[in-house]
Amino acid sequence: MTVTAPDIGRLDAETFGRVALGPILAEFCLRLWLFERFLQGDDAVLLFCARGGLRMRLAYERFLARTDLPQRLPHADLMVSRLVAARTAFDPPSPGVLSELEREFSGQSMAEIAAALAQCNDLDLPPPWHAPFEKIRFISLLAGTEPGVVRLHRAVAEQDALFRAHLATCTGNRRHGVLVDTGLYGSTVRILQEGIPERQWSGLQFARSNYKRLPTPHFARTLGLSVESDGYKPWEVRTSALRFWQLIESCLEPELSSVRTFTASADGGSPRANLQVAGWESRIAPEQPGLFTGVLAYIDGLAPETLHRVQEDAARAWQHLKDAVVWPDAQAVATLSLGHRSRDFGRTELRAQFAVPGTTSPLKQIRESLWREGAVVRSFPRSGRLALPLIELIYAARALRSEVQALRRRRRAI
Repeated sequence: MTVTAPDIGRLDAETFGRVALGPILAEFCLRLWLFERFLQGDDAVLLFCARGGLRMRLAYERFLARTDLPQRLPHADLMVSRLVAARTAFDPPSPGVLSELEREFSGQSMAEIAAALAQCNDLDLPPPWHAPFEKIRFISLLAGTEPGVVRLHRAVAEQDALFRAHLATCTGNRRHGVLVDTGLYGSTVRILQEGIPERQWSGLQFARSNYKRLPTPHFARTLGLSVESDGYKPWEVRTSALRFWQLIESCLEPELSSVRTFTASADGGSPRANLQVAGWESRIAPEQPGLFTGVLAYIDGLAPETLHRVQEDAARAWQHLKDAVVWPDAQAVATLSLGHRSRDFGRTELRAQFAVPGTTSPLKQIRESLWREGAVVRSFPRSGRLALPLIELIYAARALRSEVQALRRRRRAI
């Protein structure tokens, strides 16, 4: 099916998934397979990270089946999250953990951080823990011997031990864990490197971006197979995914909880994550039509003799994605409206795609929305599209300034 750019905004979610996201994710699968060929051996295993990685594995293995490409390495579903990874490098907290906590819990108390890490609200920590997070102070408080601090350490250690047992089941005797995930920064790779250094860690992500502006020691072994950029560049069509990254995440994340805790198996088997509720495997592929069913429909239409068309289809699909995300009309906004997004890291709070109208000024509502171009069109149905060229110009100026600064840094380093 070939759809021209002006038509893309009039598609329903499933057709958009087939026309735009399907070829893009099939191209990702092809690139993942090429990297898997270079990783063949007795020491590596592809670990598809919950939650987005669960659908990535489903799409990838279906892609291999439809195209008759051979699987080179073992695959496993890894029940992990940034919260779970943080526990591996908690005692004492590593630089990666401290950076994540500082960014995720800015302005919140250290008691709230402790509750998230322990998944326990009755630690009864001393008063100093109720102060806002500060790295040095947090490390100092962790050295305390008060009963609440002892309970915190015990809870984190127990959960970490259960995760490591789960990890051992996933990897067997293989020491190189290749994390396959959506992106962007790759916090999980960085923290696992710090928390479990006896293993080798790599990351193969859909996109890699240092949008957090944090140190990137893990980028040497973390690749964005489809996108690598620290920001949106209007002249690089692939970076349009960064303008509405939640669209990619929403497509790939099934309706399952983020991994927060593990429980020991009564029969001595591998520990079970809270995500692994009864029938969780059947919930990876959605029953209702939507973006991901469209992706699978495109992949199901592939065959060995049509594999060569994937890259051509993907080139058109990237342009379709940019047209819908950067230059949306009212129908595109309706088609790509998502449910609430989880804040994650052990918290249950949700964030809406668009800021609630009437709670603040329209301009602030746009700035606080996950998809600003969509928020502009939604807030100003008649004139919103006239503002989109201005937004594009602003991003072009920022990207050019960033490019110039990077060039100057490289010249000074020579």
